[in-house]
Amino acid sequence: MVRKFQGKETTLTRLDFLTGLRSLGKVPYLKTLKIYLPPMDWSLSEFWEVKEELNRLKSGGVSIQGYAKEGGLGTLLLLSACSERYAGKDSEFHIQLPSAETAFYGDFLKAWGIEVEAFASGPFKSFAESFTRNGFSKDARKNTEDLILNLQNILLTSLSLDGKLKKELFYKPIQTAEGFRSIGFIDSILTEKEFLPDDEPRLNETIGYHFHKLRSFSLLPKKAKLIAVVPLEGGIVGGDYSKKEREIGKISAYSTIALLRELKEDKSVSCVVLEISSPGGSAFHSELIHQEILNLKESKPVLAYFKDVAASGGYYIASAAESITASEVCITGSIGAVMVRANLKKLYNRAKVKKESVGFYPYRDILSEYTPLGKESVRYLQEEIKRIESQFYARVIEGRKIEPEKMKTLGGGRVYLPNVENKIVDKLGGILDVLESIKDKFPKTRFAVSYELPEYDFRSELPSFGGLHLKQMLGEITGMEIFLQNGWMNRDLYLSSVRIRWKNR
Repeated sequence: MVRKFQGKETTLTRLDFLTGLRSLGKVPYLKTLKIYLPPMDWSLSEFWEVKEELNRLKSGGVSIQGYAKEGGLGTLLLLSACSERYAGKDSEFHIQLPSAETAFYGDFLKAWGIEVEAFASGPFKSFAESFTRNGFSKDARKNTEDLILNLQNILLTSLSLDGKLKKELFYKPIQTAEGFRSIGFIDSILTEKEFLPDDEPRLNETIGYHFHKLRSFSLLPKKAKLIAVVPLEGGIVGGDYSKKEREIGKISAYSTIALLRELKEDKSVSCVVLEISSPGGSAFHSELIHQEILNLKESKPVLAYFKDVAASGGYYIASAAESITASEVCITGSIGAVMVRANLKKLYNRAKVKKESVGFYPYRDILSEYTPLGKESVRYLQEEIKRIESQFYARVIEGRKIEPEKMKTLGGGRVYLPNVENKIVDKLGGILDVLESIKDKFPKTRFAVSYELPEYDFRSELPSFGGLHLKQMLGEITGMEIFLQNGWMNRDLYLSSVRIRWKNR
């Protein structure tokens, strides 16, 4: 019936899948749910959000049986939420908990005659340390260590079945089904057919989504109010001013602003949810997006959801929203600014290359990779850092209603997990919790959800068409996310110091 009225089948989005999963909890006759877990290339927050939905089902009296033949950290997180856990005889699981192993090129670059000058707004804004030092500064190391250990503890608590098993058992990078069975994580070893017999009656995997559609179906429905979910993922850049289509993998300010303006003018849209997963980027363009969000908020509610990372510029733009919900495993903070400048004079000298300055004026040395910085230029750049930091702080203080003195502990470039008590976020949860909060606020209103996905850009997939850049290669080599803007000194950097990696497979 639902299929007949809604038309042809379409591919379910992540939001559709989560909605269907939550709707299963409202099926009165559902007693048992079996989930088969193939290898999945999901992010940590996506695994975590599904795990929380499974926990919700389990707390509602549904018995969940999970089966996996292989997988990694994310697969094990989903199994940990199951009432009964099974694996194949030859199953193997590869575990990599969050950790950081950052390369430092300070001595290497100096040996080649490359001097990197850094200007940071706080001791924890440590992005440039990889290029200026041969190891972490004390403050940066402590901050990174605290973040990683806190994240590890959250994940290990779930993997250990809330403390029933020893957390140390999950340190081993390779685990077998038999090993997991011996420690009590796996209940039994089965074949795939034993877990899912051919003669066992089963429902289509989209049943939850269609059940949700059926419950909200009406022959004479009232016109639904639209909630627009806007995914903002990647580094924040300016982008092409004339190009209005958004691209996957980056947050282009001008195309994002164009979309926000369209949503403001669209009378069918009653609320906007910004789904943010960004380590930051250009401070100037973060400010442009921030102001546009404030402009949109004058006509309709704007809420933010933090997915995997919402740090630096990612937090900057979110502070304009009226409320923030964050995944428990999201990395946030990094409130501050940093500038880096490379001086290649010694490298040029080694290569017998000499440059002569003609027509230089005060502060022109800032734009040169050859001329050393003068005292006035150094002072100017230090003032610029303080200006950008002060602007960032002001946006957070105003948007989050945080006392100015608290910025001493929240700012300085610190990275951390989201916290409700210090007002860095309003609530811990998933994207569905954000949507439910809107519906709870307007219980008599019928809502529909529009997922505003960016355009697929074929160019981003091919190295020869701009999909691979030296800066991206450096990011892979150093283990850091590097988003650099064209322009003098890349002055608009807002970056976390390290990228924390984990394998999802």
